[in-house]
Amino acid sequence: MRKLAGFAIVLLCLVCAGIRISFCDLSLESSHPPTKESKQTLAQTFAHYIRGLLYDGENKIEQAIEEYLAARALDSSQPAIHKRLAMDYIRSAQYEKAEEELVAVKELTPQDKSVRLILAHFYTVQEKYAEASCEYEQLLESYPTDLEILASLADLYVIQEKPEKAIEVYKKILQEKTDSAQIYFNLGIIYTRINKLEEAQAQFEQALKVEANYIQAELALALIEEIKQNFSGAIQHYQQALKIDPLNINVYHRLAQTYYYDKRVEDAVHQYEFILKLNANDIDAYLALAYIYLNEKEIERCIQILNEALEHRENWKITAEEGLGLTGEKVEQLQNMREAQVYLALGLAYVQNKQDEQAIEAYQKSILAQPEDTLGYFYLGAIYERVGRRQDAYKALEKAVELDNQNADALNYLGYMYAEDGINLDQAQELIGQALKMDPDNGAYIDSMGWVYFKKGMIEEALVEIEKASTLLEDAEILEHLGDIYKVKGELQKAKEAWDKALELDPERATVKERLEKLNYEQDKRARRKSQTN
Repeated sequence: MRKLAGFAIVLLCLVCAGIRISFCDLSLESSHPPTKESKQTLAQTFAHYIRGLLYDGENKIEQAIEEYLAARALDSSQPAIHKRLAMDYIRSAQYEKAEEELVAVKELTPQDKSVRLILAHFYTVQEKYAEASCEYEQLLESYPTDLEILASLADLYVIQEKPEKAIEVYKKILQEKTDSAQIYFNLGIIYTRINKLEEAQAQFEQALKVEANYIQAELALALIEEIKQNFSGAIQHYQQALKIDPLNINVYHRLAQTYYYDKRVEDAVHQYEFILKLNANDIDAYLALAYIYLNEKEIERCIQILNEALEHRENWKITAEEGLGLTGEKVEQLQNMREAQVYLALGLAYVQNKQDEQAIEAYQKSILAQPEDTLGYFYLGAIYERVGRRQDAYKALEKAVELDNQNADALNYLGYMYAEDGINLDQAQELIGQALKMDPDNGAYIDSMGWVYFKKGMIEEALVEIEKASTLLEDAEILEHLGDIYKVKGELQKAKEAWDKALELDPERATVKERLEKLNYEQDKRARRKSQTN
């Protein structure tokens, strides 16, 4: 699509950039006295050319090309014929032939700057960057301060991801044109891409000096402050941007998000509430507000906001079409994705609220909205495992892994469940191994691998992994596993120490309490036997 759009620009250039072609563009001049034969040839050339123009007017491209080819066969020295052929070849996607015609025009009129620019742009669209650079550089030899050529060359360097060269060209432009906010802004963007934030900031500030209401520069400065973790500075720039454009919803979103980053929770909430007053169908505002309430443990308010969002579901499509200009199919996909996100958030809220059945229902609805999304199956599998529906959990987690074999959490979760149940241990090892490739220092994944080894009877290997996991992650379950391994090895004091630490982290952990009670009973029993023997 990008290439097609590019050729549309080439066509526009051919028509509008000083190359208006008509029958008057055919030359009547000749270096030789006209003869009867030459006059007849010229008349035939004109006839074919004019018929080509008429066919173009009726959008009959193939017939127009035939007429121009006939005209070219009679007189190939006429630039206008080659220009028309180039235009129609582009319109009919015959790009190699279009290039030949543009090159022919260049050879016939080497001093025609507009044609050379169009040829350079044509090469750019075709991704023939070396040829495009050559054209621009040759043009600069004749027009060293031409801003159009310099700007086109800078754009080419940006496309080629040659930021340093683009910067050089923009600096040359600024030597000739110091009053262009756009040029300062473009230069700032390039500096941002190569992580030269101070230089970028200076360019954006200069753009604002040239044009005080240049909102793009204000927003760019805000983003730089965000990158630098200076959220208060970012907030000031967003507020200034809203003075320029008071109804810019996107800026309100950025401001609300930055308030939250800056731990100004109430301001963030008020900002999102204001967005919803401006547009009650803004699903992104509902979701952002819901996650704030979820993170702040205001679970009932989170659930309320998400249910309000669902009440507006039928209008999300309208909002998306107006805001993004998407096709009907894309809008429907966006709507389904947002619906899935709402139900996922609802599921998380219900889990925190210990409403397991409601959470299961929410995750199931998320899957219905977006059947190919792995997250719905992952969270559904986790809640099934939590409530003891292990077979359902297996099905959901296996589906999550099938849909996305790069979901490390799902891979680990499924592998760990296999290990817990002592089944499919080779597959469990493979699944957890995949997760570890993606996140090799994840303590939970390392513990899972250690537990697979334990279930396989590989006690020493298990000990190595789980001791490592305990240094990476302070977790009651890892310490419980560590105690189990020490117990099997007969190192009872180490087992007791590990289980005691586990209870410090999770005083309600029943399985650890049982292990400690059993260990204490066995130690007391041994002590009594020893005293009786003595």
